Parts: sequence; C-alpha cells; structure tokens
Amino acid sequence: MITDDGDTTQVIERLQARGWVLPTPPAPAGMYEPYRLDRGVGYLASQHPARDGKYVFPGRVGQELTLADGKQAAALAALVVLARIREALGGFGRLRCLLRVDGYVASAEGFLQQPTVLDGASEVFLVGLGERGKHARTAYAMPRLPLDNSVKLVVTFGYD
Repeated sequence: MITDDGDTTQVIERLQARGWVLPTPPAPAGMYEPYRLDRGVGYLASQHPARDGKYVFPGRVGQELTLADGKQAAALAALVVLARIREALGGFGRLRCLLRVDGYVASAEGFLQQPTVLDGASEVFLVGLGERGKHARTAYAMPRLPLDNSVKLVVTFGYD
C-alpha cells in the first residue's frame, strides 16, 4: 500500500518541477516478481521506458533512435524505477539510497555513447532523490533487448 508521506510528496514535487511524472509501471513480462526486499536491500527486476503501462522508445540507439531519444528513454525508465520503489516501500520515506544501477542500452553497431544515454536516468534519480539518488553505475551495450526495448535498468537500493 502506498502512503504518500511528506518525503514522498517532496520527491514527486521535485520531479514535477522538471516536467516528470511517475508512471504506472507495466506488468511483468513473465513469471517473476517486479521487486524483492531482503534485509534492508531491495532488488528490482529490469525496468524499461514506459508510459501508461506500455513500453515506449523501441529500437536501437544510433539506428532507429537518436542519442537524445536514448537519454529520454533512460529518463522514462528511471521514472518507472522510482514508481516501483514507491510501490515496494509504500512511499519514499523508508528509502535510504540507491546502491547500484546497471544500465543496458540497445545499441547500433559502432554506437559507443551508452554512458551518455544513461545520464538521462542518473539525472532523474539525482533530481528526485537528492543525495539518496547517488549511485554506482555500469553501462552495457546490447545488440537488442527483450520486447525491442531501447533501455533497461536493473537497480539495487537500500531501505529501512
């Protein structure tokens, strides 16, 4: 159950000031849980760019999508991540910090700007969560991602 405490309201207001809205996360694409919580560590299944429960920005960055499209896709995936964390913890009051973000970018042959694409996600995390949004990050180039998604984020976070 989501309880929008003062902390959650502040996160939402900071995001809205940049024109960002937490989306409704899409249903899992298979037989798995969208998140797991264990002894103060939360593990999210991969999250993709989505609006209204549907995936957006299909294709490969550097082929069907531009670098700017890729950054926007990463930002949308980050908003889905935040919506999942809110769902998992019932708000943002219990969130201590993001720990690690693994970012996968569907990339055209020769496209090497995956870290720049993922900066779109990191910006969302830092704006929305402030200090709690700082994270370690790894960028991966993939020839294709499931369901033709352009970006997927796998996030680990700490909670109380």
